[in-house]
Order: sequence, then structure tokens, then C-alpha cells
Amino acid sequence: MNRASPADLRKCLEAANLLASSGIRFVPIPAATDAEYAMLSAMFMDKLESLAVEAEKKEGGAA
Repeated sequence: MNRASPADLRKCLEAANLLASSGIRFVPIPAATDAEYAMLSAMFMDKLESLAVEAEKKEGGAA
């Protein structure tokens, strides 16, 4: 398992704090390799994008 740099850990914690402060549930999953981290990061970004689209649809429907 590769140790994360302090900068990478800070980014991960910032993302977790943002989700928590927004009231969004999340599951922390450890990434043992750089490739696994890249795959999980891509999944995370895809999910955030789908949540944003869903929120925009709800916002548009409420107007």
C-alpha cells in the first residue's frame, strides 16, 4: 500500500468535510494503489456530477 502525501490527505479530508457539511452521506473507501485511487476518484466525481444534475432538475421544477 502506498502512503499518501500530506497534500493528498488534505484534499481527501476537505472533500469529506464538504460532503458532511452539505449533509451528504458518504462511504470512505481506502485506496491501496494510485490506480485504485484514480478509479475511486473518477467514481466520486461522476457521482457528484449526477447529484448536481439531479439538484438542478429539482431546482428547475420548483420554479
